[in-house]
Amino acid sequence: MTYLHRLDHPFGVHYACAASWGACYATRFDLAVVLAVLANFVAIISGNLLDAHAGVRATDERRQAVQEIGARRVLALAVVEMVFALALAVAVSWRVAIGVGLVLVLHLAHSLEPIRLERRGYAGPVALAIATGLLPSVTAYAAAGGRADPAVWLLFSGAAALATGQALWWAVPGRTEDIHTGSRAVLHAVDETTQLTVGGLLLVGGGLWFRFGPLWAAVGVVACSAFLLARDLPAAGQRLRYGMSTAVASTIVLASIPLLA
Repeated sequence: MTYLHRLDHPFGVHYACAASWGACYATRFDLAVVLAVLANFVAIISGNLLDAHAGVRATDERRQAVQEIGARRVLALAVVEMVFALALAVAVSWRVAIGVGLVLVLHLAHSLEPIRLERRGYAGPVALAIATGLLPSVTAYAAAGGRADPAVWLLFSGAAALATGQALWWAVPGRTEDIHTGSRAVLHAVDETTQLTVGGLLLVGGGLWFRFGPLWAAVGVVACSAFLLARDLPAAGQRLRYGMSTAVASTIVLASIPLLA
């Protein structure tokens, strides 16, 4: 079950951070917020069950787990978790229910036919970044009573852009070899990920600057830039593992800023 839900380190910590850090910017933590964060978390990991059932991002461990449990049971468990997440969200508020519902819709569109965004170029990584980054952040923020604030929207949008850039970078096949040989398609993809990363850093920095000032903006940008150190590791597994670790660290820093500033 750990592999099916992708809860092995550092992914489990990453999902927990993604489900909760938005609430830190409203600085309120009560039962409603806890329920919203739990709904976010269950909604996020239920998408990994759909991925496993559809064979998306399948590792040997995940394929073996699906075979041992059975594809139908995996799909049934995903449905149960999605219903549970939506029920928790409805218990909190209609705003949280809409946010969690959109997360679930994106997961379904990402993994299942006939849409299956995972096969449609950039649409897959973008959908995942929104479902596991932007929407949970906004949902937790709304559950904690956060008000409309342009600085927060800049920050959340920047974090989603960074997540999209990371997902696209890891998804480029044969990246290192093709860059050196000048593959036009891969060079274009790398250029797109670079633009997204730079844009995300600018949005995160701008949001933090408007809300907390230049010092905290610099702290946030430096933390989010740590991902760049892992992008050029030689092995894809290393890039993903250490890249996700830096993403977790940057999310923790972003969540800590409103509590410390």
